[in-house]
Amino acid sequence: MPNKMQNRNLTTNEQGQASQYARSLIEASLDPLVAISPEGKITDVNEATIKVTGVSRDKLIGTDFSDYFTDPRKAREGYKQVFAEGFVTDYPLTIRHRDGRLTDVLYNASVYKDARGNVIGVFAAARDVTARKKAEEQLAEQHRRELDRLAELEKFQKLTVGRELKMVELKKEIEALRRENEELKRRLGQES
Repeated sequence: MPNKMQNRNLTTNEQGQASQYARSLIEASLDPLVAISPEGKITDVNEATIKVTGVSRDKLIGTDFSDYFTDPRKAREGYKQVFAEGFVTDYPLTIRHRDGRLTDVLYNASVYKDARGNVIGVFAAARDVTARKKAEEQLAEQHRRELDRLAELEKFQKLTVGRELKMVELKKEIEALRRENEELKRRLGQES
């Protein structure tokens, strides 16, 4: 029969396995994952976060979460919103890599709690939407060019339709003048 010390070791061993399991899940994500304290300090990150910021894990941990974004105020508002409402969905931010590269992301985050149900932090996942945003910008530019082209075509159409209408009017005037001329000739022919 196992004694109390063996049970405690088993529990510690199980905790270690659970911790390793959780770390494996976090690291398996291709999306940057960050744990944030109520004070806004980073308490844990995965490898994807290290890659997107260009900063090592030990240098990230303990720093202000909002320092790694182009708009720190908006980043701060985002994690505060999570603490206030319990979650945030598709919150747009832009991460700044230490070499200056920018990555547009949508953050999804929720609070996490201790065993007693007390909120102890925020767990946030960032989905890289840089390619999607670039594609949207390209589509918007293409749409703008098409609208410009349509405006030019409409202008051309108005010009050509106006010209055609003028031609029709001129033909009617010419026809009316021709008839008047014929009538005048007929009258002059009768008078002579």
